[in-house]
Amino acid sequence: MRGFEFCRPVVVVDASHLSGAYRGTFVSASTLDGAGCILPLTYGVVDTENDCSWTWFFQQFKNVFGEREKMCIVSDRNESIKNGVSIVYPTVPHFACIWHLWKNVCSNFRRSRTILSDLFYSMAKTYRKDDFEKLMAKLDKIDGRVKKYLQDAGYERWARSHATVNRGRMMTSNIAECINGCLVDARQLPIIDFLEEVRILFGSWNCKNREIASYTKETLGRRFEDILVLNASKSAKMKVVASSEFIFSVYEGGIRYIVCLERKTCSCGRFQHDEIPCPHAIAVLKKKNITDVHLYCSDYYKHDALTNTYAIPIEPMPDKREWKAPDSVLEEVVLPPKYKKMPGRPKKKRKKNADEKITTKTNCCGRCGQEGHNKRTCTFFPKDS
Repeated sequence: MRGFEFCRPVVVVDASHLSGAYRGTFVSASTLDGAGCILPLTYGVVDTENDCSWTWFFQQFKNVFGEREKMCIVSDRNESIKNGVSIVYPTVPHFACIWHLWKNVCSNFRRSRTILSDLFYSMAKTYRKDDFEKLMAKLDKIDGRVKKYLQDAGYERWARSHATVNRGRMMTSNIAECINGCLVDARQLPIIDFLEEVRILFGSWNCKNREIASYTKETLGRRFEDILVLNASKSAKMKVVASSEFIFSVYEGGIRYIVCLERKTCSCGRFQHDEIPCPHAIAVLKKKNITDVHLYCSDYYKHDALTNTYAIPIEPMPDKREWKAPDSVLEEVVLPPKYKKMPGRPKKKRKKNADEKITTKTNCCGRCGQEGHNKRTCTFFPKDS
């Protein structure tokens, strides 16, 4: 609860099924700290993934964390999640994971998926609406049906340039998928043992991230310090022309960008969105001989925020023999689950889509010996005999 106050209010939610004798669905909410590490916020187990379960989950979340300014929720396009958010958080925008959205595009428009992959992700991640429209025009020429599908999904739900609030760098629900992936074996355990494994996992993450936070007294969080270094290297050959004390023109590759240090904005869109100096802003700061660029970074990335995020550790649970259960709990009669063991070895890994599978087999041409084509489509000279 305390740690969430010092993180950007972007909440990622997801669910995964328990695979043991005790059926159910594990639901969780998480975010990223100022170093780009996963911060689990809350979790629980419900009977199944439906409107009632997600509404209950969001109600419990709201009772604990409330509703923060410019808060948003990111998930896959599950209808129950969408309905639960609209009931409990009617004013909070619900954004879609671009990876799940792209998988829907692939399944509906198979012929265009290889051509449009890079174009779709560029559209989703671009910072300016002008750039978005140019990319969308290219997509429309390739397959107008995909444009209609993405338009019906709502640009504001998946495109960074159209988002109603700043979702930061959280374009996917990968952090929730990472939590589910770490609990694959634990999901076969009985419910109490499973919840204890979850607590141990999150406690170890909390301890490790707390130690990392102690190393960042003079720098930003790990991921964002790397971004600063990368942006600084890109700014080396840029030309800067001053218009006033705070407004500058920056020329890169024949394109002019306008940087305002007072408002912390750049016409490329990165400075104000990422809340970290873009290459154009760093070029201006070098021109003004300002060495401490951390002053122009978001407070979420700084040492104080990281330290406060992990100020309170996750306490270990006492041994079961020391538990003091209320009489109302002891009087409950818990019946054994209705469980039928299926034939064969139980599967632990999820089924991958065809485009996710990695193959090491590569065809070679019988004429030239090169990889990637066959004898019929060969355009090379025949190899010497």
